[in-house]
Amino acid sequence: MSTKSTGDGPPRRTTVAIKKVLDQRDVKVVYQPIVDLKTKRCFAYEALVRSKSDDFQGPMDLFAAAVKHTVTGQLGRIIREMAVEGCPGSPLFLNIHPAELNEKFVVQPDDPIFTHSEDVYLEITEGVPLSHFRLCQSILAEVRQRGVYLVVDDLGAGYSNLRYIADIQPRIVKLDRDLVAGLRQGTRMFKLVAAIVVLCRELDAQVVAEGIETVEELEAVQAAGCRYGQGYLLARPAFPPPPITWPASVTPRVTMRKLEQVIPKKK
Repeated sequence: MSTKSTGDGPPRRTTVAIKKVLDQRDVKVVYQPIVDLKTKRCFAYEALVRSKSDDFQGPMDLFAAAVKHTVTGQLGRIIREMAVEGCPGSPLFLNIHPAELNEKFVVQPDDPIFTHSEDVYLEITEGVPLSHFRLCQSILAEVRQRGVYLVVDDLGAGYSNLRYIADIQPRIVKLDRDLVAGLRQGTRMFKLVAAIVVLCRELDAQVVAEGIETVEELEAVQAAGCRYGQGYLLARPAFPPPPITWPASVTPRVTMRKLEQVIPKKK
């Protein structure tokens, strides 16, 4: 089959492939825990899409094709249906492509996000021009008014525009892996992350540190004040929703006041 475009349209092979994904629901959803770093318990699960089709290399490739064919809303709806069905009884984080806001699927009364029994958090990536969010602010406001929480995803990955936090009033801000990778206490990067956490708290948003892969990174994000964490160290994405594996070498942070209560002072 030829892969050439007809006119200015996308390649025919991609057209056939994305139609197959929609018609046959040729995707799967896996889940990764978002962990409360204070209690070491699962706070929520993030639903992550995986394509079953060999025509798409990953989620970004799949959504790029959906955008070209203006079917992002249909694809997102399918993913949300599968995500809600596969993880009953737990709060869910769901990724929303900005193009879905244009197609207004997410505000339909029968959208799966409004049928889930637990809290739902919609993740909006920070790596998209702020002007796009301004066009969709009314839709985001409507979703928020209906009891769905907003999350700014990938803070620090792209445009790094802190106005996102002020403009869309997220309940959660997720730090991108670039800020977490190799993070060590006492470094300049650690001070930056700690300052971002303080800023987010002042704006009534809690922080999730994404991409935690080492014990040192976990201890650093805890020390920086991040309330939640996510990454391969704690659990890999899987179906059904996987349990948390907390490293034995990491203990809950103890304040000096608690230490003084446990260890009596010398007289």
